[in-house]
Amino acid sequence: MGQIRKIGELYYIEFYARGLLYAQAAGHDEQAAQKMLEHIEAKIAHGEALTVVREIDLSAFFEQFLAHAKEQFSAKSMGRFVQMWEHWKAFLQETHPHLNSLSQITPSVVESYKTILVKTFRPKVVNLTILLLREVLEYGINIGFINDNPTLHLCLLEMPRQPVGRGQRLNMAKDLLARGVGLGKVCQILKLKDVAQIMYWANFIPLQREDVYN
Repeated sequence: MGQIRKIGELYYIEFYARGLLYAQAAGHDEQAAQKMLEHIEAKIAHGEALTVVREIDLSAFFEQFLAHAKEQFSAKSMGRFVQMWEHWKAFLQETHPHLNSLSQITPSVVESYKTILVKTFRPKVVNLTILLLREVLEYGINIGFINDNPTLHLCLLEMPRQPVGRGQRLNMAKDLLARGVGLGKVCQILKLKDVAQIMYWANFIPLQREDVYN
């Protein structure tokens, strides 16, 4: 049985088909959202699940990400995700006003966002912003709404190398980052109170897609 949720001024319908969760925008009218949900559920009941396109609205998706991420990240880190998403959302509204679903985010969209960031922020901030966005979109893969992370198709910025100390923690950070382990897991293992602390080991963060998968 599906459900209707309201986020901001919009209603969203959520339902399961083929064992997967679907979520999509249904407009500003609750009754219209209810009719949309009933129509889709009727199609599923009649064996037409394959005709239902799996999609999720960006606002609904980020709400799900926050519920998931709070189990891995500190309150301060969660604040950084929210700040990043607000900036990203403002960019989309200004440059891609018709982009409102997760599947519409392409490498070219993320690349254009990076271009805007480069004009405004230092490389360290640009890279952290992209890494935060990468973590959010990676969750979209984990729950089956997208098959690829578009942020992995662009290169992070080169930054001045900084000296780091020695020890087990350094070796763990180097190994985790070299293997492209997600920020949530890295923060848990290294016991980071702020996800931005990951930039202390920026020397070891893969700069491009090939570095992540090799």
